[in-house]
Amino acid sequence: MTSSAAWAATHRAPSEGMDAWSDPDPEAAPSSELEGRVEVQVITTAGEWAQVRGANGWEGWVDGRLLEQIDTSGAAGDQRAYILLAVAVVVLIVLAVMGVTG
Repeated sequence: MTSSAAWAATHRAPSEGMDAWSDPDPEAAPSSELEGRVEVQVITTAGEWAQVRGANGWEGWVDGRLLEQIDTSGAAGDQRAYILLAVAVVVLIVLAVMGVTG
């Protein structure tokens, strides 16, 4: 098993949670359930199945189509910064046009 230091969340369960199986067998009853929004690491896939691991070392199989991918690129934070910068520039331009600035 991989050490916990190597664990990094790649996906999260949907907000309503989801069933999990010990093996990728649709005929078997689910063996456990993931709570909503819990983060997991996808280890491998087999068709529509995804084998996942939790931060606590728990492993199971889930319907991979239901998992939400976590953006690990940091792009969302970068986009927010650019949006705030753009808003600040627009405000300064409007204030300059109105003759409010110094």
